[in-house]
Amino acid sequence: MQRDAALFGFWLALLGTCLHLGPLVRHWFEGASAVWAGGFLLLSAALAAVWAGGRIRRLAPQRRLPAALFLAFTALGLALLAWLQPMLIERTHLLLYGVLGVLAWRLLAHWRRGGPRLLGAVLLAALVGLLDELGQGLHPERMFDWRDVGTNAAAAALTALAAWRLRIAA
Repeated sequence: MQRDAALFGFWLALLGTCLHLGPLVRHWFEGASAVWAGGFLLLSAALAAVWAGGRIRRLAPQRRLPAALFLAFTALGLALLAWLQPMLIERTHLLLYGVLGVLAWRLLAHWRRGGPRLLGAVLLAALVGLLDELGQGLHPERMFDWRDVGTNAAAAALTALAAWRLRIAA
């Protein structure tokens, strides 16, 4: 439990740091630099797919195909969310809140099971996303955006669902 709480806390600290670093790194997501930033996001997605493939291989043979199909639809959902983002920097929300969804899933394993655990993980991650956006609304160089709140919650929900389907234990 301590490891899961520490990882969740670390990720919250990283999100808080991003609140202030966003304006400083924005130029990395524009122009020629955007190729590197986009490549990093694609590499992150590829590594997640490789990791998920390894998790699928650990499942019982009769559960592998349904899990793979479920994850394929999850990946399509994340791809749709990425496509809906007008700027490349906004696609980082999928990575940041996707990881947060899995970490919330793991953290809540110590208190909840089944559906309440999944719902709690999604609500916890959505609350963090809302608080992040409220913080951006107070920051002089940032702004609050309901679309980002929805993107954060959707990315966390999709990855928490994937964690549930892959039976990622805490």
